[in-house]
Amino acid sequence: MKKMISILLAAICVIPVSACGSAAAASQLRETGVETMNAAPPSSDVTAFTDVPEKARDDSEKNGEATGGKTLVAYFSATGTTRTLAGYAAEALGADIYEIVPEQPYTQEDLAYYTDGRADREQSNPLARPVISGSALDMSRYHVIILGYPIWHGQAPKIISTFLESYDFTGKTIVPFCTSHSSGIGSSDTDLHALAAGADWLSGRRFAGGTSKGAIEEWVRGLNLPETNPAALRRPFDFETKTVTLNSGYQMPIYGLGTYSLKDETCVNSVTAALGSGVRLMEKSAQSDFQTGMWMNWKHSCRR
Repeated sequence: MKKMISILLAAICVIPVSACGSAAAASQLRETGVETMNAAPPSSDVTAFTDVPEKARDDSEKNGEATGGKTLVAYFSATGTTRTLAGYAAEALGADIYEIVPEQPYTQEDLAYYTDGRADREQSNPLARPVISGSALDMSRYHVIILGYPIWHGQAPKIISTFLESYDFTGKTIVPFCTSHSSGIGSSDTDLHALAAGADWLSGRRFAGGTSKGAIEEWVRGLNLPETNPAALRRPFDFETKTVTLNSGYQMPIYGLGTYSLKDETCVNSVTAALGSGVRLMEKSAQSDFQTGMWMNWKHSCRR
């Protein structure tokens, strides 16, 4: 009896939620317009691709939130073209996915070429920064960001600038990709890098709207990211800061120690000084007598 009551209560709870979801979906703009705004004349025949992988349409994406993981696929898509490819990339990497949703959605009139519409005005205004809806991400959870966007008048939509200026990407890896009917990635790649100067910015790539899932997977594998090659993440030696990162995460200073003496006080003093400075890793010669002398002096130094 209790089980039957639980089932009935669950069914009652589902009904209003489903109704709200349907109403919200009905109120959203149907993405049938042109995503790529390039130099083509208004009569250009551009097809909108709207088939989206289920994984890319997860509820967390619609709420402006991302869940778990070290890699994020963030994208803006006005008509669905970029969304589809972003979904392929996220699925290939097992990454989180986040849709950059404008607070004011773009209508077909907004996207029309050369009509002085909203998109035309934004792209011609270097200071335009469309507001992003939803809550901010905890970007500290991610070390790699795949950033997707369509090409509008040869550049990334200004909302991508809003996104990049909203977070600190210092030390993170950003891989841009764009979708376009005919235009290449152009200078949109390098222009965006200037907005995240502290990031490790990899070269971007342009994809047509009908690019296959297999082609995206091949591209992702070729990036040599940690998800496809864990060793790619390990960059322990930083010769700019003169530190080496251990598996524990501790950053240890790097010191050069050179000595021709194997056993006398000179070598002992050198090793002692290095240990006192924080050195815990020493590169030794493969020569057996030096190797023996090095470890003997390490032992003597530790006793001091």
